[in-house]
Order: sequence, then structure tokens, then C-alpha cells
Amino acid sequence: MLGTVGSVALYLHSPSAWPFWTGILAGFVFLLLGAVDLEHRLILHIVSLPAAVALGLVRALDPGQGALKTLTGGLAGLVILFGMYLFGLGFSRLIANLRGRPIEEVAFGFGDVVLGGVLGLTVGWPGILVAVVVGIFAAGVFSLALVLVQLMRRRYAAFLAIPYGPFLLLGAAIVLYGGREAFRALASG
Repeated sequence: MLGTVGSVALYLHSPSAWPFWTGILAGFVFLLLGAVDLEHRLILHIVSLPAAVALGLVRALDPGQGALKTLTGGLAGLVILFGMYLFGLGFSRLIANLRGRPIEEVAFGFGDVVLGGVLGLTVGWPGILVAVVVGIFAAGVFSLALVLVQLMRRRYAAFLAIPYGPFLLLGAAIVLYGGREAFRALASG
């Protein structure tokens, strides 16, 4: 149902064929990746790698984005999220050493790195920068709310892992579906 509502909204916002079909493809890929990550805490390479090829090709051929912005965005997404992945590994090792026992689950895995490449190919350069910042901010707001609720219920557990992919997908969706115009209006206004 969400896909149908999104399709109608996308058509009303941009009725020309190229952005509509690109938006439909990206929207369904985003929904699939987000649902699997929420349920299983996994970004499946069997979904993300073909999505990278399909979305990368479609966006490279898109006259509004082009091959250079698409490939630069994909590379930037991989590099930025690989840096976050390495930071997360280091942090997990540090905390495990301080606690004297391993951390069972990490919130940021290599699937998120691949997802960064997919999102970079989809939103291009410099859209990936905005998408990642929005995703990090959204995850931070959610995490703060989660900690506050846990504290109020007296059930706080440190280092609770949450799936990070849906927040990155949210950032990319905001950029892809018209967020650039909103950010430009905020910056100029």
C-alpha cells in the first residue's frame, strides 16, 4: 500500500516518464531493503548489488543527473560509509575490551557500506552528502528518543543495536523525492 501511495504522489509531483519510473524503481528497492533491515538487521547483497547496477545505469542515463554525478555519488557513498564502518569496528573493539566481554551485535555492518554505494548511485553527487547527514541526524533523534523511553520505563540497556539502513534510506528518499529543492530554499531563504 505504501508503494501505491508513493507512486501516486510521485506521479502528481513529477508526471514525466523518466523521473516517475526512476522514482518507482528506487522506491520499491528502498522499501525492500528497509523492510529486510528492520526485520532481520541485514542488508542483503543479493538485493543491493543488482539494485546498484539497475539504479546506477538508470541514473547515469538520466539527463538530469548523468554518469559523472552518478559514479561520483556511488564512490562517495562507499567511501563515507566504509569510514563509518571502520569507526564502528574500532569503537566496538574498544568497548569490548573495556567491558571484558565481546559485543554480540553491531549496528553498522558491511551491508550498510554497500547500501551507501547504492544510495550514492541513486542520488548522485552531492546528494549523497545530504542523504548521509539526514540519515545520521534521523538515527540520532530516534536513538535519543529510544534512550529516553527506556530510561522512563527503567529498562535502559547500553549499546542496544538498531538497524541503521532505514535511516540512510530515509535520507536518500528525501533527497531523491524533492528534498534538494527544499534544502535549496532553506539555504537561500
